[in-house]
Amino acid sequence: MSRIGLIHLACLYGPLVGSGLLAWWLRPSKRFATGLLFSLAWVVALLPWLDGLARMLGLWVYHSDSPALGEIPLALYLGWSIAWGLFAPLLASALGGRMWICAALMVAIDLRAMPEMYPVLELGGKWWIGEFGIAVLLLVPSLLIARWTDRNERLEIRCLMLVSAFGGIFLGIPLLVICGNLEGAFGKWEAFSPFARMGLLLGGFIFTLPGLSAVRDLALSGGGTPVPLDPPLRLVTHGIYAYVRNPMQLSMTGLLLLESLFVGSAWPAVLAAMGVIYSEGLAKWSEGEDMVLRFGPAWSDYYRSVRSWLPRWQPRIGASCELWIDGGCGPCSEVAGWFEIRNPQQLKICDARQWNGPPLSRITWRDPVSGRMEAGVAGIAMTLQHLNLPWAVSGWLAGLPIVSHILQICLDVAGAGKRQDVC
Repeated sequence: MSRIGLIHLACLYGPLVGSGLLAWWLRPSKRFATGLLFSLAWVVALLPWLDGLARMLGLWVYHSDSPALGEIPLALYLGWSIAWGLFAPLLASALGGRMWICAALMVAIDLRAMPEMYPVLELGGKWWIGEFGIAVLLLVPSLLIARWTDRNERLEIRCLMLVSAFGGIFLGIPLLVICGNLEGAFGKWEAFSPFARMGLLLGGFIFTLPGLSAVRDLALSGGGTPVPLDPPLRLVTHGIYAYVRNPMQLSMTGLLLLESLFVGSAWPAVLAAMGVIYSEGLAKWSEGEDMVLRFGPAWSDYYRSVRSWLPRWQPRIGASCELWIDGGCGPCSEVAGWFEIRNPQQLKICDARQWNGPPLSRITWRDPVSGRMEAGVAGIAMTLQHLNLPWAVSGWLAGLPIVSHILQICLDVAGAGKRQDVC
């Protein structure tokens, strides 16, 4: 066998056999196995893009006629993904959870092995910069998401990472396959007029908004992730789920259709159609069975009331939520009155002077079932989702973490900041 063939075999089967042996020895629990899946998804989604960026910077180049993704040979891509997505978290567990020692060992292995991969991989003069950069952006987060999932920690951060990982897999990989490489994707972007680019960005944001809102609601109110292997503990029927049952599938379908327009290919649209068929077929049956077992009649009532794809005009909310406002504050009373005349669904407006918990310093929305509380702009954003669909859309937008923080700073500067005498 040629040297090139041996390099491909070693890069693929070395990490694969090593991961298999470690898994056989450690016998990972169900939660740790789920964490391994998330870790692998993170690496699989982001590796081609970071590798492409390193090649654009001249840090290394590949010389191989074998099948490739974004010019990285598939054997190397799969081997690197397995090494950092599976082997590394398993090794960290074998080392007693010493994640940083594991990360240092994995980088040391790469620093020693990569120069030996010539002629498949030709390194530039400062290639080690790319190695350390990718380790920080790829290896360390993969170790962290595996650990956090195993320990059921940092739920919000895990959800954001999962959005990036599975979004990268279902959107990013088809984009690379069609465009050929990172330069090809940039070339298609440059071919559009400024007006068309603005339309693509706006469309992408609009289609992303339901999915991001849903992930946030599942994490903060449901206590879980959007992945069935690590599902929410509680049924979420407020927020965006009060309007549409499949907000994340709706987002992904819209983004794939938009990607089809961007690349000028029907394949992303075909993937979108396959996703709809799967969602309405096998997934609807299997997940429906699971939801009935977990949530019983509450799920059945919700299922009958909220459509899968077409949002409702008025929300259908299960348990009532609360809005706590200082009745002795003139501007706050006006806010309460504004909401009351619009007949919010399943919302109890309460006087914050009767609040028995820790002092409230802003208008506060609360879900008694999960205990979730949102204050200030974030609380108003959740309250808007008790009104009709147009107001709910503004609530989804205002409730995004970065947007809500910016709006809150603006209000604080304008004099609508925290109050020390609310209750």
